[in-house]
Amino acid sequence: MELVAGNLLSLPLFFLNEQLAQRDLEQPDLVIDITLDDALLAELCINPAPEESACLYIENYALSAISEQFKVTLDNGHHAELQINHGPMIAVLLNTEDEQVFVSPHIDCMPTFDLGLDEAIEE
Repeated sequence: MELVAGNLLSLPLFFLNEQLAQRDLEQPDLVIDITLDDALLAELCINPAPEESACLYIENYALSAISEQFKVTLDNGHHAELQINHGPMIAVLLNTEDEQVFVSPHIDCMPTFDLGLDEAIEE
């Protein structure tokens, strides 16, 4: 997946429990929309060693509940973080104040920056 500043990264989130492996990826419990800015993209450029990972806390995001069961989760406190694994591959972890955990599937990512080269060529 190509990540570009100014875009929203929308990822499905699934309640972390023993049925997670059998879940349909088309039916998430929540959806998280993360605002991509240059600072976040710069941090996403790290590519940890194969046996390591890195976590980035996300401040600019919005949640929407797909499952009626988790609509109350939107009203409770929560925080989100991006987990970056070798590849780089990213996933989102969402923790709530009542200790519920939601996860997204891992996705390949490739941050893209606008260096202004197209504008310089046109001039």
